[in-house]
Amino acid sequence: MHARIRRSAIAGMVMTMLATVGLSLSFAPPAHAAVISDIAYAPASPAGSRGHLLDLYLPTGGLTPRPLLIWHSGSAWSSDDGKVGADAIAAVFNPKGFAVAGVSVRSSTQAVFPAQVHDIKAAIRFLRANAATYQIDPNRIAMMGDSSGGWLTEMATLTGGVASLEGTVGTTGVSSAVQGGLAFFSPTDFLQMNAQNLPTGGLDHNSPASPESLLIGCAIQTCPTQTALANPINYVDQNDPPLMFLHGQADFLVPHGQSVLLYNKIKTSCGNAQFISIPGADHGLSWVMDPARYGTQTTYTTTNCSGTTVAGSPNPTWVNFETWLRGALKLGNSCNVAYAPSPWSGAFNATVTMTNTGTTPIDRWAMQWTWPGSQQIVSAWNATVTQTGTAVLARDAGTNAYIGPGSAASFGFQANGTSVTPAEFKLNGIVCTKVPS
Repeated sequence: MHARIRRSAIAGMVMTMLATVGLSLSFAPPAHAAVISDIAYAPASPAGSRGHLLDLYLPTGGLTPRPLLIWHSGSAWSSDDGKVGADAIAAVFNPKGFAVAGVSVRSSTQAVFPAQVHDIKAAIRFLRANAATYQIDPNRIAMMGDSSGGWLTEMATLTGGVASLEGTVGTTGVSSAVQGGLAFFSPTDFLQMNAQNLPTGGLDHNSPASPESLLIGCAIQTCPTQTALANPINYVDQNDPPLMFLHGQADFLVPHGQSVLLYNKIKTSCGNAQFISIPGADHGLSWVMDPARYGTQTTYTTTNCSGTTVAGSPNPTWVNFETWLRGALKLGNSCNVAYAPSPWSGAFNATVTMTNTGTTPIDRWAMQWTWPGSQQIVSAWNATVTQTGTAVLARDAGTNAYIGPGSAASFGFQANGTSVTPAEFKLNGIVCTKVPS
């Protein structure tokens, strides 16, 4: 009974503090999105619980298949309804062409670790297995979450090849790997949290009733072997997909040093990560994304065994998060297009050359444009080109799917009608700058 009282007190204090610091966002769901609620990615466990449900937010129109962003809200592992809050994420990312899934996993009162990791992997496998049904790109899946949701994001991102954490929940036989992660103020090494607390105090993470102990099922200092299995930092290697994480230096609930440890481990492991450290920010999205702190942050980036430190940039904004995610998913962030037509009476040939002007590679591409008149594609080479009305879509031919930073790829076509340069070209959903051919 004493443990029950302590559990309630700790959970209540944590949830009250999370609400106080503004953990959730207040956007309404985007009007243009199709929302499919309470999809069961596995049978409820226990019966009547919500830990195996997800909500899916799908944009109307746009390029398909769509990249997928999975969201899980933090709750100190005390809630089985972590999909709450995905509507706010969808409000940001649906208009950018992303599908968004809000995923719930079991709470620590329903099952102890590694159940939560088994659950998120089951949800990823379900979404990948049903990608065609929902017009999701199974090769472009990223995850995002805050606090314990950030922990779940890091575990999903860093354990894609760890067979012992797959579990047997729900759909099996499909990869649970994600291609990128974005985590906010996450715990990464439970046993070091107390030592990293602010001088003014913090949670007693070593307590038998702490959120971490309740997750593991024992006071964490008494079961270090089991606790180590729940630490994202212990799964870092150079083959991990890109990870961005943010942390406030004044975080009272999850010490800022947790992200410092993770960044240093990724750097020494020759991984790919970006860590944004925000002075004066406490535990909440409203803290780390506060415009009043723009320019005060320090950004640490490591790739190819080399690290850089930049003061004041990039700002923690949704626009910059989208840029990071597009880079992680190899969608590209900037491009040039040279359009070279060769007209003759009533028809023309044309070559389209696209250059990746960004700093991250593009792997698989789709080019879109709209004709201003009655032009009609007849044939194409080095791409699969289709036309619906005046809208044209060209997809890579496989052999030219990869465009590294500073590199180019081209394709050509023959069309009937008058040769007119399209007003705009979009590569994987972003507008390219037109340059002379």
